[in-house]
Amino acid sequence: MSRVLFVVVVSLAFLAAAPSLLLAGQPRTHDRLFLRLSGGGGVAKPSISDPTGDLDLSGGSGDLNFALGGIVAPNLAVHATMWGWLLSDPDADLVIPGVGSGSGKISGDVDMTAYGVGLTYYFMPVNIYLSGSVGAGTIEFDSSDLGNFTTDYGVVLDLSLGKEWWVGNSWGLGFNGGFNYHSIPDKQIDANWTGTSVALRFSATFN
Repeated sequence: MSRVLFVVVVSLAFLAAAPSLLLAGQPRTHDRLFLRLSGGGGVAKPSISDPTGDLDLSGGSGDLNFALGGIVAPNLAVHATMWGWLLSDPDADLVIPGVGSGSGKISGDVDMTAYGVGLTYYFMPVNIYLSGSVGAGTIEFDSSDLGNFTTDYGVVLDLSLGKEWWVGNSWGLGFNGGFNYHSIPDKQIDANWTGTSVALRFSATFN
């Protein structure tokens, strides 16, 4: 998720330096450049299962979502999307067939980052939007319990429903609810990390 944060910072610096009239179209209209930044918190639940056992992780997560593209039809944006979540010291449930089960906390971070393409459509004049992205993502582990490693790339899906209010001719502020699904192969065993996350995010859109 730190990679998403870096891109967000660079994009804000670009907007601050660029003449807004060259980037935005008509006042309070969805046209030309589309840039949305959103972040908040929620719950993530990655898990993995193979013949040796099942491991389920869960906990409160930080969540970021960044979209950059352009309007291609009235109120419809096509965009590249980067998004991710971060779990710190997640809860863990482990089941080993024939041995037993146990629960506890995992020390360290579990970080999912995804890159993809998406669509956002605004229902006007209420300025409610529906957004969806699909792409490839990895999960990075930095844990004294699970080790330090990064998975292969797998499929990640993001869906968001949001509402914004105009606060100027080109900026809208609001919030959205997000749902993520991932299926990402592990490098060390023949199994996938699968699961979902949900988040409530504040959003800011330049358009």
